[in-house]
Amino acid sequence: MRKKPLHILILLGSAREDGNSTRLAFAFADAASLQGHAVQSIRVPALAIAPCDGCNRCWKPASVPCALRDDMEAVYPLLRAADVLVFATPLHFYSWSAPLKSLVDRFYCLAPSRKRTLKGKQTLLLATAADDRPAAFAGLQATYRLIAGFMGWKPLGEVLVPGVEKEGDIARSPRFLARAAALGARLR
Repeated sequence: MRKKPLHILILLGSAREDGNSTRLAFAFADAASLQGHAVQSIRVPALAIAPCDGCNRCWKPASVPCALRDDMEAVYPLLRAADVLVFATPLHFYSWSAPLKSLVDRFYCLAPSRKRTLKGKQTLLLATAADDRPAAFAGLQATYRLIAGFMGWKPLGEVLVPGVEKEGDIARSPRFLARAAALGARLR
């Protein structure tokens, strides 16, 4: 008996609409869609999301879920409804893109000790870098893994693609596109 389709939310961190990390995410999305899963993507740089200012008002009962009022208000319900969260980002100075980092920082109000938690979500990390050294991803991987542990997520995998700088360079790396697609095809 087949399980019900998963709801997958892809958070696209690239400012390039057809950037390498976006193409990597779409390889994953296409395979997941073929398995019958519902896939939605958000271009994070197109949103107006302020960085967390550490005010801690989200820890008071009246705040729902964050005191800051911006496009993140529309993202929170999508995060809660998703079974799988996919972070797709180009490597920017050895970490997330700035727009994606601002969004991730706003998960603070959804920490596992809160009733509005994202605990138990399945997650994936898809990233590309101009740097051709696989070690360039160490900072991003550490951050992602620490956040996943803190939030109580279940990481499903990572696809990290070095040496892709110009838009479209990922087409020269079909094995990485295939790895992303394989993760999408394996979702259950």
